[in-house]
Amino acid sequence: MRRYGSASLGLACRSPRAVLRPGRLRTSLMAQRGCGCRSSRRHQGGGCRGLGVSLATVLKMLLAELHLKSHPDFLSAYDRCAAQLDPPVPPGYGPAKTQFYQWLSGRMVGLPRDYHCRVLAKMFPGWTVERLFQMAEAAPIVARPDESGLLGTDIELGEFLGAEMITSGITLVYPTFELPLRPVQACGADEPPYRGTFGKKVRACAADHRPDVLVVLPQKEVRALLYVFSVLQRHTAISIETCSDRDIVADSDHPYISFGLTCNDCTLMYLETVERPLFTINSIGAEGGSHFERLELTDGSRYDSSADRSVGVIARVRPSPDLHPGRYWIFCAGLGPRGTAGASWYLANSWSLLQRRAGDREFVAVVGVGENSDGPAHLEHMLIERHPDADP
Repeated sequence: MRRYGSASLGLACRSPRAVLRPGRLRTSLMAQRGCGCRSSRRHQGGGCRGLGVSLATVLKMLLAELHLKSHPDFLSAYDRCAAQLDPPVPPGYGPAKTQFYQWLSGRMVGLPRDYHCRVLAKMFPGWTVERLFQMAEAAPIVARPDESGLLGTDIELGEFLGAEMITSGITLVYPTFELPLRPVQACGADEPPYRGTFGKKVRACAADHRPDVLVVLPQKEVRALLYVFSVLQRHTAISIETCSDRDIVADSDHPYISFGLTCNDCTLMYLETVERPLFTINSIGAEGGSHFERLELTDGSRYDSSADRSVGVIARVRPSPDLHPGRYWIFCAGLGPRGTAGASWYLANSWSLLQRRAGDREFVAVVGVGENSDGPAHLEHMLIERHPDADP
């Protein structure tokens, strides 16, 4: 932030004094009568324009607190909030560069157009649009992530989740099992067979809401979902819903975050329908006729769980990059008793590290999880896909 001292501005007008403290901005403004400037017109718009002084508006202070000082960063956040309105404001309607810096300068005459006011009200709940364009007063100005509609989803988390999830809402997907409450052979011949969506998971019956069917939620995957739900609730203002894997498979035309490996039909759908999945699950035979699952990535690396170590996997993929470039499917899964929950613990606590490494590219990360707790999990390997148009 620029500081003006009396030595640099001369003695005709004392400048406002801004003090930046951790987490808080305080401004001490002199009343207009106390200024030595003779022309009251110099103060129009809140600044002493005769000496080139531009005082800070509340809007400028709030954006500085949220690290949104540049025009491109502001436009990105503006478009995300605009898309959440009803009716939405289309992308590209944000202020031009000159207009944006005029908003920050305090030289506004009147208020922006109505659709700008709607977006700004969405960005900063609790602040009136009129107040945003006034000069900062002696009261503290604090923008907290949980109070701001703008960075109720902070920029980096928004980039990690993808544009479509930011605008349409977050769907967290849990696996379900359906158990018959009467013997299978008692079902009539005209009833549908007991089978899973992809033939890999035993389903009790295909019909919904049957009185003879008990729907069961696996505890480890639900625990994993709660880790991510908690962090999203703290850092976003986006709507969050939970949904079963069966419902998502029936209508998969949207982004989601899924929990569970082969027990979740969303994972199976990805593995079986994508031409080149980032990871695969192979069943390996062992002595005595037993089998275990092995995780294999496209770079050839392989991972197994053991008695004292589980393996978690976090993958972010674009199922339809040409049709939906802003859509991600995110998977939290794992091998071993704590693999899925450990992967979710790591995602909830270290998503920013994954985002900084991967940017907007697809990736799969492998984390190691101890036998006694879900966390702390540690990153063992991260495979990041190249952009399709990148040089070989």
